[in-house]
Amino acid sequence: MSSEKSWNSAHGRSHLRFGTDVADPTGRPLPPLNWALLILFIALQVADVVTTNYALAVPGNWEVNPLMEFAQTHLGPSWWIPKIAAAGLAAAVVLHIRRQWPIACAVSYYVLIVSSNLTCL
Repeated sequence: MSSEKSWNSAHGRSHLRFGTDVADPTGRPLPPLNWALLILFIALQVADVVTTNYALAVPGNWEVNPLMEFAQTHLGPSWWIPKIAAAGLAAAVVLHIRRQWPIACAVSYYVLIVSSNLTCL
């Protein structure tokens, strides 16, 4: 029978440190697909801000997301700052996890969002 520490290190699993799960303590570089998805995610965030601004300039369009509508109401032209801050936090999290599905889901979601904005133009 092997200990949890030796099993985890032998199988590349996460370690338990101070009661929290550490995703990858070895400091291995992020896989290339994760980098590509992260870059695409960031590009889609910028595309979302730009297409939202253009779509909202067309009469009859409105913001569907209540949080972004709140930011637009209270921050005016700087409404995108909290959005980019949240996207930056999400990008930082992606750098620390090794699974591809969370960022792939986020990319898929924002492809739909940007496509929806483009159809409103």
